[in-house]
Amino acid sequence: MLPFLFLIFAATLLLTLGVYGLLVGDKIQVQARLFRYTRQAPERSDTPGEKKDLGRSLLRWGGRIFASSKITDRVEEKLAQADIPLRGEEFLFLDLILTLSVPFFVVFLIQNLRLAVCGGLIAAVFPWFHLKIRRQSRLRLLNTQLADSLGVMTNALRAGYSFLQTMELVATETSPPLAGEYKRALREMQLGASTEAALNNMSRRVGSDDLDLVITALLIQRQVGGNLAEILESIAGTIRERVRIKGEIKTLTAQGRISGIIIGLLPLVLLAILFMVNPQYVKILFTEPVGLGLLVGAVCGEVLGMLIIRRVIDIEV
Repeated sequence: MLPFLFLIFAATLLLTLGVYGLLVGDKIQVQARLFRYTRQAPERSDTPGEKKDLGRSLLRWGGRIFASSKITDRVEEKLAQADIPLRGEEFLFLDLILTLSVPFFVVFLIQNLRLAVCGGLIAAVFPWFHLKIRRQSRLRLLNTQLADSLGVMTNALRAGYSFLQTMELVATETSPPLAGEYKRALREMQLGASTEAALNNMSRRVGSDDLDLVITALLIQRQVGGNLAEILESIAGTIRERVRIKGEIKTLTAQGRISGIIIGLLPLVLLAILFMVNPQYVKILFTEPVGLGLLVGAVCGEVLGMLIIRRVIDIEV
């Protein structure tokens, strides 16, 4: 009875906050408008598009709860770096829905409060884990494409192209996702933003140290002058060398990463096997105070070991 009362209270509180956010409204900033205008318009379809728009409208309506929170700006920046088409408050509201709904369904289907709490914790962490994975994979792909795009820019500048013409050429010749970032920067310039502001916004969206180096060189060259083609050629060589060194480090630390994965998964696999073979034998860990203490200590030890291994193999270039 207690879980249902808690869920009813959480749903009532969520509805009250949503109505309050709907009545008060959120302040639309210039950066948010520019973000929406510079986004590529999605292709429309009949039924799937309507369902997607309905879900997006619900997220937008519920996201008003977090509209005034300071964390939304940081979350929205990470979403832009991961190329996930959501606002910061929408992502937070989606995470809140998963955190509240998953325990409800677990209690309704299995009627186990402890599993419901574990399911709620997993549902709360999963969107952030997915965001981190998407962000890292996109960043690796962008860094790989960056050196080739600088080569195209260098050849175009030596052929007599202007800087804007060079960016248009790179946006056309380069494959996504880097091409999309160049197109967004060009679209911001067409909407009235200065070149410096568009490049800084591009650097903030991508979150790449290599791209920060390129944009810093571009901004300095626009102020003091110099041969931009030679500067970009030198930076392209530096980026290629960094990518090569990162690949070598990843190869040398592969054994450590595999060891960390095995250490992290082996206790869970053994626990699952023992639970299937002899549930009564494992059930003591979840029912007795000593067993719960051992589980907490095991989890802390697992987390500590994985953090130490990650610290050892994490080599910055």
